[in-house]
Amino acid sequence: MTVLHPALLTRSVLTRRGLLRNTAVVSTGVVLGAAGLAACGDSAEVTEDMRIAQQLQPLSIAASVDAAAATALAARAPDRAAALTVIAAERQTHATLINDEIARLSPDVARPSSTSGVVADPSPVATTGGAAAPTSSAPSVADAAAAVATVDDLRARLSDARSTAAGLAVAGQGYRAGMLGSVAAALTAEIEVQLA
Repeated sequence: MTVLHPALLTRSVLTRRGLLRNTAVVSTGVVLGAAGLAACGDSAEVTEDMRIAQQLQPLSIAASVDAAAATALAARAPDRAAALTVIAAERQTHATLINDEIARLSPDVARPSSTSGVVADPSPVATTGGAAAPTSSAPSVADAAAAVATVDDLRARLSDARSTAAGLAVAGQGYRAGMLGSVAAALTAEIEVQLA
């Protein structure tokens, strides 16, 4: 039988205690580090979703403005009323589809909806190109629609919206890219067929 020297026995016990202590510290660090990385990943996704929702918001607002403008123009241009009514319905559908995607990505950014579509909110919107961000000096949806005085004005707005939707479709992925591509195609038909 081997007899261990007391100094070696003490050293062996300390080493085991130290090993256990170090293992506990490392394990805790790994768990906390993994939790921290997971939290960072979640916040990065939320930030990306919010950024995309903010990119889509002007498209939804522009679609609402276009729908209201087409409806108003239909009353003033009876010879184009049928085409303008189709455009108004399609643009309201676009506003609702895009707003639904915004609500999925970031509910705080989405506009209120009803069963008949997006509620024309009283918040101000920019009218240029349909893709500018809301500003405090810009008119509301109704005011912006009233500023579209002619069919040519509407055509220019639709053309700007088509360019914006097509650009975001190319940059997007999955459902969102397909939806925006469909919106751009519908806008092309509205411009080149309905308003030809």
